[in-house]
Amino acid sequence: MARLTKRVWNNNMLTMNTKMRVYQACILSILLYCSETWTLYMRQERRLNAFHLRNLRKILGITWQDCVPNKDVLAKANLPSMLALLSQKCLCWLGYVVCVQDGQITKGILYGQLSAGSRPNSKPHLRFKDVCKRNLKSGNINPADLESSATDRDSCRVKSRSVSG
Repeated sequence: MARLTKRVWNNNMLTMNTKMRVYQACILSILLYCSETWTLYMRQERRLNAFHLRNLRKILGITWQDCVPNKDVLAKANLPSMLALLSQKCLCWLGYVVCVQDGQITKGILYGQLSAGSRPNSKPHLRFKDVCKRNLKSGNINPADLESSATDRDSCRVKSRSVSG
């Protein structure tokens, strides 16, 4: 982010659309690399979202003194929030895994169950399945209807292109 300040973010010759595309290509793609399988707690999600909004404010030239709400910053940048990006990537990957043939290792790991052992009673660690269920709820998708929803892969591809491109 800092290396691009002089050449991109502070360059008045570049349009805002170009700056947003550079941000998506250089910053977001590196930041969210392999984020489909992350199991993030709310604190980590908030920190990623703060980083995202801080960068957008810097690019757009919005200071804290301007008192611009986060929703307005995202609307001006024409980008979704970090939580929406993470959720979308997870749901697209989940749809891919559901469509994979039986016997593939990714599908076996997602649907597999441990034969022995249990989770601690005190404060159990967050599992990837828990994150997937949370993302399905936020996307208004019933977990029981996941397999029928996953057959519509074209809509997922179109949405991911519109976010990244």
